Amino acid sequence: MSVKKKVVIHGKSLNLEGIGVSLKLDGNLDVIVIEPGEQNSLEDLNPDVVLFDLAEPHKDLNLALLRKQPGLLLIGVEPSSDEVLVLTGKRNRVLSADELVQLISHRSEETREKKAHG
Repeated sequence: MSVKKKVVIHGKSLNLEGIGVSLKLDGNLDVIVIEPGEQNSLEDLNPDVVLFDLAEPHKDLNLALLRKQPGLLLIGVEPSSDEVLVLTGKRNRVLSADELVQLISHRSEETREKKAHG
């Protein structure tokens, strides 16, 4: 039996409510909706994914959360443009400036390929 992914919907905008309804239909996801600043902190919930609306400010969604939970995906949705911003705490070890250049080049190539295909 597979383990359900825990998805926290952070906020209650109309856009997020619609997304939440769709995600709850997937039997592999455990969807929880919280208000920003609610007592159930994101750390306590230990989600796999946090969805939030980019049009709303979220003080409790920050880089410290990604450092504490490196496997976490923060996904910001932008209803006006149908775009998403995906942030992850995935880390890469870079020991030299050359390796940093390679990392930047690789990411830039991925971005160009995505723009060309989609």
